[in-house]
Amino acid sequence: MLAFALAGLLLASPDVSGTYRIETSKGLKVKPGETAHAKVEVVPRADAHVSPDAPITLSLTAGPALKLAKEKLGRTDAKETKAKGVAFDVPFTAAAAGKDELKGTLSFFICTEKLCEKQKQQIAMVVEVQ
Repeated sequence: MLAFALAGLLLASPDVSGTYRIETSKGLKVKPGETAHAKVEVVPRADAHVSPDAPITLSLTAGPALKLAKEKLGRTDAKETKAKGVAFDVPFTAAAAGKDELKGTLSFFICTEKLCEKQKQQIAMVVEVQ
C-alpha cells in the first residue's frame, strides 16, 4: 500500500504556477467599426522560461459586439519576449457599442532548470465599444 502512495506522489505534477504570470490588456476602449489589438503575455520568473519548442495555443471567443480576426493563435503567432516569455497580439474589430469580453484559453509549457510542465490558463479582457 505504501508503494502505491509513493507512486502517486511521484506521478503528481509539481505546481509551477508561481514561476510565471499572465498579463493581458486592461481598459480597452474602441469605436464601432474600428480594428484594435489586445495583448496576452506570459511573463516568466527569472529562473523560468516558456519552452520555445513545445506547442503553444491561444483559443479565443468574443461576445456579439466583437469580431475576432482569428479564433486560434499558435506558435507562429507568438512573439518571444526578452524575459524568455511569449506575447500574443490579438486583433479584433468592434461591431457594436457596449461592453463585451474577449475570453480565451492559453496552453503552453513553462520550464525551469529541472522540469517543463504544461500549463492551461483562462484569460478574459473587458472591451468597451463607444
